[in-house]
Amino acid sequence: MRLLLLWLSMSLLSGCATYQQDIEAGLSLAKAGEWKEAEAQLEEVLSNKQDALLYYMEIGALAQNQGDYERSNTLLEKAEQLSDTFFPDNFSNRSWALISNPRQGDYRGSGLERVYISYLKSLNYLALAEQEKNRSKKRQLNDAALVEVRRIDIKLNEIRAQNPSYQDLNAKENQAFYMKALSWLGDFYTGGRDTDKFLYRDDAWARYLAGLQYEIDGEYDDARISYEKAAQLYEDGYAKQYALPNITADRAWLDAIRMMQKGGFSQSEIQQKIDTKLSADMQAILAHYKQGDAELVVLEHQGFIPDKSEMTLLLYADPQAYSLVLEPLHGGGNQAANDSFRWFTMVYADINPLNLIANYKAGGAWGTFSGIFTKRVILGRPVWRQLYDAKIDRLLTEQTIRVTVPYYQRFTLDQHQPTLEVNTPSIAPFKSTIRMTSLADIAFQEQLAQAQRDIYEGLVRELLRSWLAYQASSSVQDQNVALLLNLIGQVAVFASSAADTRNWLTLPAQVRLTREPLPPGDYTPDYKVNKKTFSLGEVSLEANEIKLWNLRNPY
Repeated sequence: MRLLLLWLSMSLLSGCATYQQDIEAGLSLAKAGEWKEAEAQLEEVLSNKQDALLYYMEIGALAQNQGDYERSNTLLEKAEQLSDTFFPDNFSNRSWALISNPRQGDYRGSGLERVYISYLKSLNYLALAEQEKNRSKKRQLNDAALVEVRRIDIKLNEIRAQNPSYQDLNAKENQAFYMKALSWLGDFYTGGRDTDKFLYRDDAWARYLAGLQYEIDGEYDDARISYEKAAQLYEDGYAKQYALPNITADRAWLDAIRMMQKGGFSQSEIQQKIDTKLSADMQAILAHYKQGDAELVVLEHQGFIPDKSEMTLLLYADPQAYSLVLEPLHGGGNQAANDSFRWFTMVYADINPLNLIANYKAGGAWGTFSGIFTKRVILGRPVWRQLYDAKIDRLLTEQTIRVTVPYYQRFTLDQHQPTLEVNTPSIAPFKSTIRMTSLADIAFQEQLAQAQRDIYEGLVRELLRSWLAYQASSSVQDQNVALLLNLIGQVAVFASSAADTRNWLTLPAQVRLTREPLPPGDYTPDYKVNKKTFSLGEVSLEANEIKLWNLRNPY
């Protein structure tokens, strides 16, 4: 048992350090646009079976960025299969992660990641269809892209069924005052954190992309329905939740109205939609669309979703209040330390009445105030008695236990205004790009929503690991050897504490959309943003053709 403890602790210590270093090396290459080199680096670090899902998602995305669309889809299809089969818990896998660290468990993915597996696959099929000369094969590839669109719809419907909708949240905001008061009191009791507001409940941008693909395929009524779903989601709360411009809904309504024009709706129905849904500026843009025009559509996938960091909390006992106390480890005034402390006070700090009372009893008026900087887990006398019987109270009073949880440091999104030039003297550069989604904000809010689960899982895991180390040293008769083993066990367990900071890091931080109708003809489009220029090369646009430019901007 003692040898097993030492071996386990030492192996975890070495494994955790190299994982973070290797992943950072691969990401640095990707952020420099060196996709092939990044792939080689990430292939090495994600080679274990616990990271299989991450491997296929990361390498699949990097293959798409290199223009290797068939290989990308092969990899992403394997990710698709794993993202479904990982949902049932594997008992042995979970148990091993519990006594070691969460990185030893299978990576399971998030709802956002499941949706964007199909999102990237659909773009791959569209790119392959554009390259294909055989009409029958081109049709098959376009159909395959629509299959992925329908997969997105199924996945989003599953997510919607499990979470409150924007209408539910709006109804909660608009309820009578006395109902609001009861709700506020309830939130105060539970810590004042309504995690429902942070949930990923649907995806307006994914719905919009579905509309675009249906339009490319000539299925105008399905395109109209998807654009309308996107517009309603942007209006109902998606734009507000992820800090997007209100014009996102206007753009989706504009495209829904264009589908009405192509789908044979009456002029009165179309005009009614124009009058009620489009601003004057959007009505002017709609007027630019002429019969027989082609259209250039640029999807700029910019930046990278932020990576998670680890926050260290110190766990100690407060026997007088029958509770455990978690306090962030203060690391000075650098930005990372400040960000972790702000995350702690935002997500975990004690502000509910029971914890305020317990803090007051433990330390008077200062104890109440200090609750802003701590999280108290109230166990009560019966549970504390059980800890006493198991001698865990001695463990908690004789040493400080380290608990590690994931969090996001502050990040900023690129705010530069892109310019699209088609290099034709008669057509001026376009500056009409719209930020349609922020995957960075979605990931950030998903972490907020599951933060309470993370801290309690981390607490249980570190208590168990520390108790095992404590038991190993307590069973030794020689007091000097027991003290040495206890010291080694404490140091090893403390140092090897880790949080699960894995996520799909080659996803973009945000997606910006540019759509411009153009007369049929030859063009050489350039897309300029933040002193960078991306060139599509020469393209020939035919009447009624939609040219989709899937642009991956790593900067």
